[in-house]
Amino acid sequence: MLAGVSSGTSSSGRVPGAGPSARPVAAFTAALVAAACLGLPARGQDAAPAAGYATVGDAVEAAIAFHTVKDYAQGRAAAARALELAGSDAERVRIHRAMLRSYRAAPDWEPMAESLEFISDTSELEAERSLARRELIAFAHHRGKVDDLVTRCEERLAREPENEAVLATLGEIFMRPKPNPRRAAEMLERLGAVRAKAGRELGVGESADLAGEYVKDRRFKQGAELFEKTAAREAKLAAWHWKEAAAAWQKGGDKERSLAAARAAERSEPEARSDILAHFWHRGLADVYFEAGEFGASIPHYEEAIRKTTIDGYRKDCEQRLGEARRKLSAT
Repeated sequence: MLAGVSSGTSSSGRVPGAGPSARPVAAFTAALVAAACLGLPARGQDAAPAAGYATVGDAVEAAIAFHTVKDYAQGRAAAARALELAGSDAERVRIHRAMLRSYRAAPDWEPMAESLEFISDTSELEAERSLARRELIAFAHHRGKVDDLVTRCEERLAREPENEAVLATLGEIFMRPKPNPRRAAEMLERLGAVRAKAGRELGVGESADLAGEYVKDRRFKQGAELFEKTAAREAKLAAWHWKEAAAAWQKGGDKERSLAAARAAERSEPEARSDILAHFWHRGLADVYFEAGEFGASIPHYEEAIRKTTIDGYRKDCEQRLGEARRKLSAT
């Protein structure tokens, strides 16, 4: 433990009472560098008052140093003081960001959850908000705390029913680590309704996720229609979304609309994000045509799917279907 940090750390960076060990000094040096890199205020020149730390920088340095030597209680207290001293939410985001590495190694999962929740709620950067949600879910999964995270999010949602970050987090949980298509769709629908009030809409990826959850929930018509609407929003992804619409219409028993969507997929800009996605795009269309009895149309897609993968299992599956399509075509 670092003696005297909570009330007597000097502004020179020396840790009173720490003894000859270099470990606390190294921890404080690393913390100082981290605080500077994150744009937090510089350390104050006056000694910290007895009630706490003089500046945000002082408190963050101490919090990181305490976590480094596994004094988690004092580390949390110092971090809390930093948040009290912060003058804006943007500064609080930087503080929470600075603490993530320390919290990730701490035995209690809640400090990490609280920091990621704050970033997800508050960051001005959409990409950072999204990454924070995903990191929160991954961290909870790693710690075996997904059920606790669901409870935590649902309690927050009861207090803040239009909190976009919480709705998005629950939607992602129910899509992946705790699959529940009905609940996932509900969260995404509510998120879309909140956005609509502000004149915004779900992102293309979120819209496709909602369509996919409809399909998993056997609401094939809703899923197919939403995939088609989503396809019209981004040309580079249109081929993929039309392919998904074709598969959804087919699962719902609408052969005509399934084939129409498959042909729209073929007319779209080719799937070019990666060979593996191109493999699945061709394979998906091939399956649609095969199941519709359009064996001639399925053959070139199975052939291209085979060319787009080096995975033996995928190749063998496509080769088997390709052989069946050729036999059926020759029999007609």
